Amino acid sequence: MAEKGQGALEYLLLIGGAVLVAVIVITLLLNIANQGQTQTGDTSAAALCRQQNALAGTANGAACTGTVPLGNDTYNCGGTYPNCTAST
Repeated sequence: MAEKGQGALEYLLLIGGAVLVAVIVITLLLNIANQGQTQTGDTSAAALCRQQNALAGTANGAACTGTVPLGNDTYNCGGTYPNCTAST
């Protein structure tokens, strides 16, 4: 009877270890996805700042001005045209 109990305990430990590894992998993947989304938002906002300043007729070397809404965030344009930057 003790051998059956030992086999069941080993089985449960194996399943528990697999679940733990899965949780760690999913957490890491979600964290990486979140970081990529933030960087993509910054890059997209900078492109929108460039476009907004181009349409406004901003001269090369002049300051980029304005704000750009993107998703739930509003980015402030900065830098000099055509190298506009965006920050929250």
